[in-house]
Amino acid sequence: RRRRDQIKKMVAQDDTRLALAVATGALAGAMVTMWLLSPRARRFRLRRIRAEGVHAVVVVDPIGSAKGLVAQLREAGIKVIRVLSGELSPEAEAAAGVPRHATVSARQVDYTVQHNGSVIDTADALREIPFTIRAVLPGAYTGIAIAEGIAAELKVPGNRPAQDRRFHSAMLDHLRCYGLRVPRLCRCESWEEVCAFVRSMRMTRFRLVLKPDTKAQELDAPGVALCTSMEVAADVFTAIAEDDPNFSLCVQEYLPGADFFVDMVSENGEHKCTAVWVQSSVPADEDEAVLVPALELLQTPGGVAEEKLYKTARAALSALGVTYGPSQVQLRGTTETDDYVSAAETAAVLDVTCCFHGGGENLCRIADLGVGYDQVGVCVRMIKGHIEQLSPAPLSLLPDRPSDLRHHAAEVRLPRPTSPALDESLLGSHLRALPSFISLEQDERDFGELHQSITTDFLYCGRVYLCHENAAQVSEDMKRIASIVE
Repeated sequence: RRRRDQIKKMVAQDDTRLALAVATGALAGAMVTMWLLSPRARRFRLRRIRAEGVHAVVVVDPIGSAKGLVAQLREAGIKVIRVLSGELSPEAEAAAGVPRHATVSARQVDYTVQHNGSVIDTADALREIPFTIRAVLPGAYTGIAIAEGIAAELKVPGNRPAQDRRFHSAMLDHLRCYGLRVPRLCRCESWEEVCAFVRSMRMTRFRLVLKPDTKAQELDAPGVALCTSMEVAADVFTAIAEDDPNFSLCVQEYLPGADFFVDMVSENGEHKCTAVWVQSSVPADEDEAVLVPALELLQTPGGVAEEKLYKTARAALSALGVTYGPSQVQLRGTTETDDYVSAAETAAVLDVTCCFHGGGENLCRIADLGVGYDQVGVCVRMIKGHIEQLSPAPLSLLPDRPSDLRHHAAEVRLPRPTSPALDESLLGSHLRALPSFISLEQDERDFGELHQSITTDFLYCGRVYLCHENAAQVSEDMKRIASIVE
């Protein structure tokens, strides 16, 4: 209005040249303002910010070990964008028993995007963030499918979607075609098909594994059930059918051998092992009436078992087309034996999960102490090498698998106390007095509350992490923990 009055006054004074100059300046100012507020200008500013080298990594559903990933990425100067799937909410976490110390809050990341069910919409929302996205990683198994879809949409490093990794039966049949040993299984959609498969197996001792064929993508999804009779199998079948009318069931033979977990990191189809774990049970008494589950870093003479397990895991990842990021391969011995070398020779692949090893930051910590590096740290160095265009790539400098352990490490899980009057501080003081004690993880909400791990079916309320240069000391402390629990 002031400019208009000024122009009218100039025209009245017959100063046309000055009036045109003022009008032109006003028009130019308006055009600049419109440009600055336009979507095109916003995209220009985003390109300029990206050109200045603000790098970011997208982590879908960061839980457990991925919490350490977020911390290490930000410490390295890399921004973190958290994508939450529809299944990851405070209510879902509480229902599934995810401890508070295992989750990542909004204050620990730079941006948060809520996935609404459409990968394209989520990718568009990520494009609006003024960072150069360098990688997309799943933080938990609930985010694997979403992370692969986003990586393909944004054309950044990450695994591409593959149906063979979505279903247990398809994945194991695919691995069998590549010559890998897998358990006998059948995809069933009716109880009659289950009965026919059981008859074809001709088991001397009835032990059958039932699980939904679709790999879990929800925190509270039904897990794996071990059935010791047809009656138990029928109950499990009915429960799964009622939960999902359009279900398909993977019925699988039970393998009695030791459980092995091989942590892997991949880049451009090159697979490196960061740790090999073995699942064990620590007896609390001589009668072995109480067994406490534990996870130990595997060490055999000459690394014979580790080498065999690594080669099997590498072949499985190559067969399934895994090319980037963290993964975990679960194998199990086909015969019941205490000799880990023999068990590794006959081990069959049970599962391949393209995300970080389940657990918390302390599991990566004891792996780092025992091996010298861990899965999360290797992923961070791999991403930094990609950003800085290092040659050779940091991953290629690592050995194919760890050699001799620097320290012996184990994770012991604490089952729910049978007595609600158990004193938390008393238990903590006993555990912290152990020579190999590293850390104790408990849920802050209620020490006696029952929780379920999002990576196993074991019900627990805490974990104890041990590490010592003497393997005998770690074994002794594990037995001590079992006796305390008993």
